[in-house]
Amino acid sequence: MRATCRTIALVLLTSSTSSLAAKPKATAPESASGTTRVVDERARRHVAAGTLRDDLNSPAETPELTALHAAEREVFLPALDPNRSSLPTSVHSPVRTDENVPIVDDSGLPETSAQAAIAAPPTATRPDWAAKLVLSDLPVRWDARLVRYLEFFKNDPRGRNTFSVLYKRSGRYRSQIQAILRKKGLPTDLLYLAMMESGFHNTARSTAGAVGMWQFTPAAAHSYGLPIDRWVDQRLNFTQATEAAVDYLSDLNQRFGTWELAMASYDMGYGAMTAVIKRYNCNDYWALSHTESALPWEATLYVPKIIAVAIVSRNLETFGYKDLATDAPVEFDEVSAPAGTALVTVAQAANVPPQDVIALNTELRAQRTPPVLTKPYMVKIPKGHAKACDEKLASLRAKEPVETYTVRFGETLDDVADERGTTTAKLVALNGIARGESITGGSVLLVPKAKESATSDKLEIAERPRMIVPSREFTFDDKRRVFYRVLAGDALDSIAKAFDVSTNDLRKWNELDPAARLFEGMSLQVFVGKDDELSGVRCLEEGEVQVVGVGSDAFFAKLEKEKGFRRAVVVAKQGETLESIGKRYGVTPKIMERVNQKSRKDALAAGTKVIVYLPAAKAIANAKPPLGPRAH
Repeated sequence: MRATCRTIALVLLTSSTSSLAAKPKATAPESASGTTRVVDERARRHVAAGTLRDDLNSPAETPELTALHAAEREVFLPALDPNRSSLPTSVHSPVRTDENVPIVDDSGLPETSAQAAIAAPPTATRPDWAAKLVLSDLPVRWDARLVRYLEFFKNDPRGRNTFSVLYKRSGRYRSQIQAILRKKGLPTDLLYLAMMESGFHNTARSTAGAVGMWQFTPAAAHSYGLPIDRWVDQRLNFTQATEAAVDYLSDLNQRFGTWELAMASYDMGYGAMTAVIKRYNCNDYWALSHTESALPWEATLYVPKIIAVAIVSRNLETFGYKDLATDAPVEFDEVSAPAGTALVTVAQAANVPPQDVIALNTELRAQRTPPVLTKPYMVKIPKGHAKACDEKLASLRAKEPVETYTVRFGETLDDVADERGTTTAKLVALNGIARGESITGGSVLLVPKAKESATSDKLEIAERPRMIVPSREFTFDDKRRVFYRVLAGDALDSIAKAFDVSTNDLRKWNELDPAARLFEGMSLQVFVGKDDELSGVRCLEEGEVQVVGVGSDAFFAKLEKEKGFRRAVVVAKQGETLESIGKRYGVTPKIMERVNQKSRKDALAAGTKVIVYLPAAKAIANAKPPLGPRAH
């Protein structure tokens, strides 16, 4: 089940000859929740391998499932022995003449021979209690694995406990899922695929990145109209996710022609299933499930397991679950909430506990409606509270002192906090920012509304930030100079793109090696058009900084202050070396070499100017040679 919808990602990454390579045509079906899903119709047609039913008819591991998988390894031994490399090879495809009488034709056990071909199996014994079962609306073929699952849920304590827990929970969503399946003309027992995917846990997550009741991966979610960003993850909206899953199952059935292959493909991926069918030249799921190396073991159990729980659910008394009650259906009203509305505000307006509203809207990752919406967001609230909520929500929302803010390129969360006169912690809480989450340029955040205040005077020159630039000067009549502080992870090409300049010019203006990495805290000078609008980039104008050229008086004055020395120039006598001069002033040969870029042992010609970094405590009067002027 963790492979759910994975192969859509493979389709999206295929070559330009793929039917998905062109810009997809999107449609926007209206969901039961009142919001719109944008569906990639070309992706759906690729999955369905042709015309969609819509065209023809148009006018995560949970504790229970973990326990079930562990039990399966015993119930289906030796077939599920993880050390085995061969699969059962016998199979039979009986035609059922009486819909109410099961026929068991397969033992489900491996052949003793090494036969790899598809062959008819010996007849198995039909259990007496199965004679009068009400069958599923999914196709039922009486494979021994199906019978074994029925016996497992009927007689095995582990099976009875697993079914009881999962069936009880199904009551929360059963009616809604079945209504959507009926609307699309699909078998209603497909709802039990969700039982095997997530145990009806709407917030289930898998290690493979699948999320929600129907375990959609990000790529599949995108194709089937379930947007994912830092504000919403519609895979957790069980209504929209169900609609998307029903579309996907319909497309898989359209592609393969049988519900058995469609369900198995939901589990293992339709690309993998297509390859198996071509490799084994067989399109019978049951035959493939008993053919050596054809299907993953999980896929050989996935389909009979779903059909088994569907049959048990239709025959509760026969299987000993007569008094098994289900959870109450999840019922809700919906209210229209504007962008950036906190769920706690909605709960306050509805006069219900905040956790009740949060539980109904798990897709809202920051527990707020997104800050940018083309239309109000439909928020679910406990049933019966919509009228009161509508009346109060507008007035409560008006009191929320927040507004939207678009993060500029080169701006950090700390920068935004300083800009808005708030704290980083407040921004994190307000926007539901996760630990380690990166907020990049273009991100829209909610921030406290700006308070009116008198415009502050410009900073004095001495208070302005220093920007170190190369000694080479650049002058352009049609450009102005701005400065950008490098952030961790910045690259030369992304900075150049943000300022709409060439990477080569940016490198030249700042004496940078294009192969080397930039480091946080570096400052870059950028020459842009005099009238260029840079509101989307965090940068400083030339009048807002102190420009310090490398090698200038200001540069060395700053260096002297930071390092605690005085820079002086002395004139060498004939035959002196850097080492001998440095010794006279108490400076190590290593520093003398580094400053003057010469060997400490080389003899110097008379009159050679030598730079000496005098220790701060060293009296200039102690210098025997006369000190020369500061070098520029």
